[in-house]
Amino acid sequence: MSRPGFVLEVEKRTPPLLVGDGGAGHLATLPLGTQVVYANEYDSALQDVEQAIGSALGAPKGTTPLADLLEPSSSLTVVVTGLAVAPMAQDIRGRLVERILDVAAERRVDDVQVLLAIGTGRRLGAAELAAVLGRRVVDALGPDHLVVQHDLADPAGPADLGSTDRGEPVLVNRRLAASDVVVTVNVARTAADAGAGFLAEGVVARETLDAMHGFSAAPDAQQRVAAVLADRLPLFAIDVVTDQQDVAAPFGYLGRREWEWSVPQRLALTAARRAGKVAPERLHKAMWEGMQAREICALTAGAPDQVAEATRTALADQQMVQVPGQADVLITTVPGRTPHNAGLPADPLTAAWAALAGLAGAGSPVRAGGAVIICHPLRPDFSPTEHSAAGDFFTQVLTRTTDPQVVHDEHEQRFATDDWYGHLHRDEHGYAGMLPVYQWYAISRAREHCGDIVWVGADRDSAARLGMRAATSLADALEIVSNGVGPDPQLTYLHPGPTMVTDVVGSRVAETRGTTGRG
Repeated sequence: MSRPGFVLEVEKRTPPLLVGDGGAGHLATLPLGTQVVYANEYDSALQDVEQAIGSALGAPKGTTPLADLLEPSSSLTVVVTGLAVAPMAQDIRGRLVERILDVAAERRVDDVQVLLAIGTGRRLGAAELAAVLGRRVVDALGPDHLVVQHDLADPAGPADLGSTDRGEPVLVNRRLAASDVVVTVNVARTAADAGAGFLAEGVVARETLDAMHGFSAAPDAQQRVAAVLADRLPLFAIDVVTDQQDVAAPFGYLGRREWEWSVPQRLALTAARRAGKVAPERLHKAMWEGMQAREICALTAGAPDQVAEATRTALADQQMVQVPGQADVLITTVPGRTPHNAGLPADPLTAAWAALAGLAGAGSPVRAGGAVIICHPLRPDFSPTEHSAAGDFFTQVLTRTTDPQVVHDEHEQRFATDDWYGHLHRDEHGYAGMLPVYQWYAISRAREHCGDIVWVGADRDSAARLGMRAATSLADALEIVSNGVGPDPQLTYLHPGPTMVTDVVGSRVAETRGTTGRG
């Protein structure tokens, strides 16, 4: 049975509550009057997934069945979301791709390619490809190089689909523009991902990413780019909404309300905290990288606009929690797994991006000039292959400036064009060189909206390099921000757990916590 999220006001009888800290979490007593926002507990699932797949392909919304779109002479490209969504046990993406390829075989289509929408993310390794697509698909198409991962530096160059009504260029993977049918297989985790939204992140060229995430990016650019892609590509969209079980079963206390914890869950927290002090990377992999089995909550196929509408409705039912007004002080943490830290704990840049990127704007859960307190260690650990560019940005750029204008004028081109970053992105499973630059622009927009930003339990040098402050405890952090928010601020705490989207006094959006497709 599904239960809606709710807001708990801390009073004298309220027990210590779970505070996220980038690992297992810990129990803490929060100040009286704090509004604690709990996510929905949503467990509505499809009873027969195979039947749902057949119905979606055979009776799609707003278009003809997939089989009727295919002819023997057709060129078919199947686009699949990449590691922004972790591989799952019996991954629904692989099941869908298999069924699509079976339909293509029945229609005698020979020109077929599977394209992974990687964007600024890292390329999947052999084991990850097999986990996401299934061994049958990889074995059938891999030897003929028909499983391709979109590369920002594709030597063939992008195809130009024109521009949005605001002038943003739309440059897309050339294979997509040349295809007769493009089927998208998308596990949507945010409303922006729905329909053609994830294509705007995953299969476009740098110029388009700049328009969406660069220094001069305008609000809602991704929606406009997605609209052009939906209008000018021959899309047959398939969106899936899964349950929210991101964490391995032994750590299920993260998604539960404290007063409902079982004895084994309380013991699991104690054991996990002990393990996190000894081997945080091992704990991270045990919690977040275990290929969780996920239920399928919604599966919709057809015209991109109609699919996106259905997906957004399903996501809102699953994720939306109403919050009574903006906070003076927002207390939050960093999700264990983001699109940019697959396999490893989040580095300081990724942690700051994940916690802050959704906080700018009128729908933010924290008021303009309000304070944000984030619980995370900010360990300055960067993979030399996966996050080489981010490590260099953190140690070489942020030691000189945190001003986004200076980053744009003096440093951006290096990260966009450096051959080493390009090599790591194409050949060594590294994230794109531009990723830390885009992250910093998003962080900077949040810094403009917020007043003080304080990290609890964080490496002080890392926080200072981000242009922020660190505190040993939550009480210390509240003391630090009191000068800006006054002695009696309204505190809101976003409780750890499933992905949550706040609806502040009827104004949707603010923080989406969990796996996202943002660049």
